[in-house]
Amino acid sequence: ISLNAEWKNKIRLVLTGKLQEIFKENSVEFNDDFSIEEFVKEAYIEIKEVGGSPIAVIVGKQPIPFAQNVQAMPIFSNNPLADLQKIDEVYGLTVDLTEGLFGIFDQVEVSAFETVEGDMSIGSINGVSVRLSKMLTDNILLTMGHAELGNDHLTSGNERRTTVGLIGESNDGMLVGWVEGMYFSNNPKYPDSSFAITVGGMMRVHRTTDVIVEFNYVEKEVLQYAIGTRTALTESLSLGVEARYNDHLNGKDDIVLGINLTYQFGSSPIKPNEEYLFDDED
Repeated sequence: ISLNAEWKNKIRLVLTGKLQEIFKENSVEFNDDFSIEEFVKEAYIEIKEVGGSPIAVIVGKQPIPFAQNVQAMPIFSNNPLADLQKIDEVYGLTVDLTEGLFGIFDQVEVSAFETVEGDMSIGSINGVSVRLSKMLTDNILLTMGHAELGNDHLTSGNERRTTVGLIGESNDGMLVGWVEGMYFSNNPKYPDSSFAITVGGMMRVHRTTDVIVEFNYVEKEVLQYAIGTRTALTESLSLGVEARYNDHLNGKDDIVLGINLTYQFGSSPIKPNEEYLFDDED
């Protein structure tokens, strides 16, 4: 659940809470151990056109711009790369050069942040990241990102992640494809791995229905084949269904099925998939 308030298209305040934290797990009863720290997912302020320049500054508990993080599948958190692609629920400062850097890139986002997630206290600012975006053509977006995450519990140095990816779409916006490769080191979840890749595509097969396919690979860990669909039942309510086959390289294979319902308050006419260019989260 999210609150988004904007003043004169210059200042934006965002507050987002994780609704599931209010209720007990697998129950509709209220959670007796409710924690405001775990409930608040985002709490930041964005100031646009600072000093009249094409610069935006974002301060607070926020998602840090780093990788593509294309969230087309209905339950994108089931992607084995999800934790690698995102850095969120941390306090930080992001400077967004919305007209790029010396004409070489169309957008440059630089961040400094803490690396302890999910609380309401500001810890050590021991993380930095940069994401560069460039429209190669009217239909193809190149993104490059690098992050350094200081982890006190690691004895072998900081965690590093470097990504390069492409997102493309058809002229009518009905077909979207993406690919992103990542090199990383000292990741706590995948300590023996150093490379991962995701490849996917989404097609609008009906004005209310998208079909998504995705392949994900984490070196020495897993190959995942996924298919999903999203259907708009009404202007505000959509249904998502997905299936993922995980070929674990060091364990038994499994199949994961998922279904979700998404309700958006207010009217939102169905539109093509153009929002995936430039990672438009609005």
